[in-house]
Amino acid sequence: MELQRGMRDKLEKYIDVNRSIEVEMQISGASVYDFCCFGVDVNDKLSDDRYMVFYNQTSSPANEISYRGGNGSAVFTIELNRIPMTIQKLVFTVSIDGSGVMRNINSHVITLKQNGMPALRLALNGSDFQQERAIISIEIYMKDVWRINAVARGFNGGLGNLLRAYGGEEAAPANPTPPPRPAAPPPRPVVPPPRPAAPPPRPATPPPTPTPVAQPPPAKINLVKGQKVNLVKGSAGLGEVLINLNWKQPKGIFARPIDLDLGCLYELKNGDAGSIQALGNTFGSLTQPPFIALDGDDRSGSSVNGENLRINGQMVQYIKRILIYTYIYEGAANWKQADGVVTVKCPGSPEIIVRMDEYGSNLPLCAIAYLENVNNTLSVEKIVRFFRGQRYADQAFGWGLNWTHGTKD
Repeated sequence: MELQRGMRDKLEKYIDVNRSIEVEMQISGASVYDFCCFGVDVNDKLSDDRYMVFYNQTSSPANEISYRGGNGSAVFTIELNRIPMTIQKLVFTVSIDGSGVMRNINSHVITLKQNGMPALRLALNGSDFQQERAIISIEIYMKDVWRINAVARGFNGGLGNLLRAYGGEEAAPANPTPPPRPAAPPPRPVVPPPRPAAPPPRPATPPPTPTPVAQPPPAKINLVKGQKVNLVKGSAGLGEVLINLNWKQPKGIFARPIDLDLGCLYELKNGDAGSIQALGNTFGSLTQPPFIALDGDDRSGSSVNGENLRINGQMVQYIKRILIYTYIYEGAANWKQADGVVTVKCPGSPEIIVRMDEYGSNLPLCAIAYLENVNNTLSVEKIVRFFRGQRYADQAFGWGLNWTHGTKD
């Protein structure tokens, strides 16, 4: 598939996003060229320098992105299903080291490959640019699924300007020239200054101090994607955490009912990990590890109480992290009709509302929220990412479980 400048599309149309891919970048011209791939967060900022991969830092922390390069070419090997959820976009760039401008290049070709076979290709040349000294070649970004953007946009100021557009900076020189020493202070005066006037006498009776009025916490918080909120821990510790899923059934004579199921992946601090869900009848326990339990299985969506996961807050010190998800066991993957809402309730904390308000995917599983132990309470982050099933969500968030087919009957 030949990409055109500015074109956007879903990657899964052309490659298997759950397997390793290669981004091969080539450029020819009279200058010296450097290649780079860096990850940015949900705010489009380069917030983690460990995900800036180039000739001087050839891999990301868990080798999800790796680099190998030569004269005028580089290959980035990417495992998208292992990219952490804090990274929402990968930006691939080429810049000039030394003199020259991009107008003078002969060609610049970016090829996405899998198993050595080319799947997507973007071909550029000097007529596409003017005085630019750095180019954003392509972006691979998450928007319900992994997508590609053939950006092909240049920056006149080079790599420094490009990085500043994402909140980053070029590395400073190894031994910068020290600034000049400040001038010597002026000599002290021989004659001391006059003494200050005596302060005014204190009033006989101090004015009353106003009593601050405590503002009540908000009753509900509607999380936006990427936002985190900590549950409030009382004097007796964290209370029971209730995670509720409710959804709507489609209307109409020919509408098929939707069976949404609530579940989670959990990891304890001792390394034990697993899943809790109706599929396979793994309902968990509140009094025994993992201290998380699923109340039941509402197959119709007609229950007023929906489906509920409960977490024993008194045992939160043993829990490391939890990924809350829902999956469509029966019915079409029509998330817009289902209009699912997850509510997190905990005594002393405002209700946390997580709406499944991204509807563009036909994949059957949605990772909704990520809970993490922070000082023996739980932080709640809105995720809303779609996957083919539990196995693929597991791979994306690094649980490493073994999966087999299961039923609810």
